[in-house]
Amino acid sequence: MATSRLSYIHQPVTFQYMYETVTDRLRILAEEDPDREAFVFYGYDQKRQSLTRKEILDLSTNTAKHLILSGVKKGTHVAVCMSNSIEMLVAIIGVTLAGGIPFFSPGNLKDGTDLIDMMNTLNGEFLIIDASKGDDNWNIIENIWPRSEKSSEKVPSLKMILFNGTGPLDSGLTSSTLQSLRDFFKEPVSSTDVNMPVLQPEDHLAYFCTSGSTGAPKTVTYTHFGTLNWTKSCDITMNISAESRMFLDRTFSWVVGYPRTYLTEGTTRIFVDNRMTLAGKHTEFLCNIIERERCDVVFLPGYIARDVINMPSLVDNFKNVKHIYMGGERMKKVFYDSLIGKYCKYLSTLYGLTEMGGSLVYSNTTSPFEDGIVGKPVQGMELKIINSDGAVVQTGEQGEICLRSVWRLVAYHGMEQQFRQTVDNENWLHTGDIGHLRDDGNVIVHGRYKEWISSGTNKFFPWMIENVLGTMPGVAQVFAVGVPDPRLGQVVCACVMPKPDMRLTEEDLKTFCDGKFLTESTALGISCKPRYHFIMDSIPLLGSGKIDRIKIGAMAKERFGL
Repeated sequence: MATSRLSYIHQPVTFQYMYETVTDRLRILAEEDPDREAFVFYGYDQKRQSLTRKEILDLSTNTAKHLILSGVKKGTHVAVCMSNSIEMLVAIIGVTLAGGIPFFSPGNLKDGTDLIDMMNTLNGEFLIIDASKGDDNWNIIENIWPRSEKSSEKVPSLKMILFNGTGPLDSGLTSSTLQSLRDFFKEPVSSTDVNMPVLQPEDHLAYFCTSGSTGAPKTVTYTHFGTLNWTKSCDITMNISAESRMFLDRTFSWVVGYPRTYLTEGTTRIFVDNRMTLAGKHTEFLCNIIERERCDVVFLPGYIARDVINMPSLVDNFKNVKHIYMGGERMKKVFYDSLIGKYCKYLSTLYGLTEMGGSLVYSNTTSPFEDGIVGKPVQGMELKIINSDGAVVQTGEQGEICLRSVWRLVAYHGMEQQFRQTVDNENWLHTGDIGHLRDDGNVIVHGRYKEWISSGTNKFFPWMIENVLGTMPGVAQVFAVGVPDPRLGQVVCACVMPKPDMRLTEEDLKTFCDGKFLTESTALGISCKPRYHFIMDSIPLLGSGKIDRIKIGAMAKERFGL
């Protein structure tokens, strides 16, 4: 590892790159230990299902053969609109083995227009969707492909829909256009009937959408090589191995949630229906799973961590847990203070982007904690911090964080201009995050350019204000957002979510802010003191589980008619 006075750092590679495909890895792992559990799933009904290494290979291979016989070939784009389940796992791996490229849509609108738009953007030829006769998703199916010869007007490229659910085929669609995914699983296909495609490490593996937390989502193209190698680098940094049993609730459609660590290490993955973690009503059951499955590595997003800490009786469920890691948000000091030594020995934060995968890791064992710390680059990662002119700044100075590695995204699908705005001619990926490099090689993130609250000529990061708001008695979560002001451009709105059973008013919040913030900054003139005060009754989340700051800003503007 080399550092200098300039804010540049890199971490050399000590492992040989994995020049393999998902197909290669599935076969190797099944041959090594066919009867070992590969995946364990708990559905919304709280029932346990599992697959061995051999079972996941056999099921996904058989599904791939069905898909090939149905018309999937190398390069076919397949839309997947599903929640985490054994069926989703087998489906996306089956698509890959068939040579198809899965892309993922959350399906938020009842009429299916968001799904239709995405399928048309990516020329989706197949759709795999959770749907049973009579439910909302079944209505989406009939809207996408209605009982009419004019059906191709909706999604001209669509050839077949596979539904994961139940229901008689009385919708007017023929078996050649609508089929049951579960039938694919049940009906064996002779190996002599199908020619499986030959895949290469640089072939496209999947399209992952960015979270859209700072604007419209972009479709990130990843290869087999890229996905396996950024995962391998993070595995080494976080001591994840074949012996690990990892609890990770993230959806397979998210780059962190994709079944990566099984493919690289053979790690047993324990996962659940995402509705259980987002609802906040199943905390005790989730912790029981962690204990029952002897999980030693646990991914704990901030909202679940808060739920766990607020139920101290559950600490015994973590007796097997050695390592908790977080990602997708700034690590709060309350997590650092509350989790280490009680719920885990090691606490890490994983910094990354959909475009680059996991890029930096901080662990409590390596360096002292500081608000905003995201750690040091993983093996194979370069980092520099630049000013607005593109020059590398001195260590300790703030600037934009840029990353470079051999496994970054290869494209934004259909968005060449946006790709060139993100990845420059020297292959540096511009993250849009602002931070500085500490003397010890750790990076401190201050926020995103797009999160800046710009008031007059002064700019404030939300966390500067949120650190103060978080000291108010009775608050559970706090957010500072910029709202329109006709004179200054933006002013600050303090948004607070009270703790359960706590009665807080907007006047209480205003009084607190009056006692904490100067009305006029002694140095800048314009203060970061909140002008508006908003008591929230819910926290909007993106499909990835990240907090939707854009939505919070929109709620604040609506509340005050701005």
